[in-house]
Amino acid sequence: MSDDLTGSYLPLWIGGAIRGRLRRDVAHALTDFDGIESAEIGLKLRERGVSKAARSRALQSLALQLRKLGLIADWRNELSSLLDESGEEIARCERGAFRSLGMQNRAVHVNGYRADGRVWVARRSSLKRADPGKLDNLAAGGVSAGESPRRTALREAWEEAGVPASLARRVDFPGMVIRSVRETTFGVHDELVIVADLDLPQQFEPSGRDGEVSEFLCLTTAEVESALDRDEFTIEAALAMRESLERRGVSKRRP
Repeated sequence: MSDDLTGSYLPLWIGGAIRGRLRRDVAHALTDFDGIESAEIGLKLRERGVSKAARSRALQSLALQLRKLGLIADWRNELSSLLDESGEEIARCERGAFRSLGMQNRAVHVNGYRADGRVWVARRSSLKRADPGKLDNLAAGGVSAGESPRRTALREAWEEAGVPASLARRVDFPGMVIRSVRETTFGVHDELVIVADLDLPQQFEPSGRDGEVSEFLCLTTAEVESALDRDEFTIEAALAMRESLERRGVSKRRP
């Protein structure tokens, strides 16, 4: 988040450190909530006990309060993990609350490559709340609590693109993680984009199973880069796609 925006947010202390950002109007709405207390700088989650379970209950209670106030854009009934600086889970709560609380989340983005070098690209359904109609990677999704990124990749590849486990197990994680931080209507989007590549047989054609994709396009790398230049991809999909093309040495751009 750029420096000129930091004045609009207050730090949220969780587990002894700043691990969230609250928009000032959201912070004001939570002033009288029993689960929040004032800190020397910003606000602090009132944690009844120091265990992960106790902290998770406190965060989930806060998420429910935000939902009651209409301050969560998309309640998913899905838990996501809040990690500390070493990558250990310190709490989990409703995924939809992460933006409203400005907490960091994780998502896996799978780039699908056909054997001839063309790229499978998904177009998001027009019914999607976020970025309807935008281009996306072959499959992408948030890492659920207790789930590994690899498991997320296999799950999303099947649900969004119909990739069977026998093929999805080939997914490669090159170790590239890109942080994406930006403002949204309901707060700060702070996400670690975990990039993955999946090489697919020439004859395979993806097919959506969960209604989140309206169509799949099989594009040359030049066509993908043109679409990237026209901002036709979602922000996170573009980050994952650009990194993958450059890493694989197939980008047409000169350094």
